[in-house]
Amino acid sequence: MSAPYTVRLGTPGGLPTVMAHCFLGHSGGWEGLVGAMDPPLDALAFDMPGHGRSPAWDNPTGQSDYQADVTAQLAGLIDRPSLLIGHSFGATCALRHALERPGDVLGLVLFEPVFFAAAREEPEFADHLRDEHGFAAALRAGRPEAAARAFMQINGDAAPWEALPEKTRARFMAQMPLIAASRPGVFDDSGGQLAPGRMAGFDRPVLLITGARSPGIFRAVSRALVGRLGRAERVRIPGAGHMVPISHAADCARVIGEWLAREGIAPRPAARAAS
Repeated sequence: MSAPYTVRLGTPGGLPTVMAHCFLGHSGGWEGLVGAMDPPLDALAFDMPGHGRSPAWDNPTGQSDYQADVTAQLAGLIDRPSLLIGHSFGATCALRHALERPGDVLGLVLFEPVFFAAAREEPEFADHLRDEHGFAAALRAGRPEAAARAFMQINGDAAPWEALPEKTRARFMAQMPLIAASRPGVFDDSGGQLAPGRMAGFDRPVLLITGARSPGIFRAVSRALVGRLGRAERVRIPGAGHMVPISHAADCARVIGEWLAREGIAPRPAARAAS
């Protein structure tokens, strides 16, 4: 598999961190969060295949399991125990790697992971299947523009399709097959993350961050994961939607900094040391 494009963000010597972005995103989307963090992060962010400046996805395993391949790329970027931070699909890859190699992980921050398999028993799951019916049908019919429009509507707080530059719309349409290739991981649990006892035995701290205005399925997944993981907590950011780490970067940085201090991963944020 081709090596991904990577970028260093934050402060050399800060808390070692590896970051995985959302579908249709790129590594630069983390700049606001990293810039607001106290304690500072020494972060390595990468562009997933077919995103940003990385090469197109070449399906190296031949299994059409995009999550498996992105998780393998993530694994190749970790050279010491690190904080793993992921958003949406990137969060599912961070979780999959953490369960496979917990020794790589100081802690895990997951922004609205789209690991829908975990929420199959939640009431919001059936609603989500209905909501994504148009998206799935457009993918099957080979209608990338209709699929991209529907995908953005499902996420709730994306910009209107017509407001996007033509170049951005073309890029999103080209990325739709990657979303189809993510289904073995996010819907069918190809990584075996839901195997009995596997999450309960994970002993690293996990912080799940959701937006208060996000569609219910994202909160349902986070709720289900908190119920399965051994050391997990969930925080809701007021006024935020699915793009919470970008739209509410300062709020998220504050929450993460306080959590890192509670878990003993990093010192208490300087601005709050006196309290």
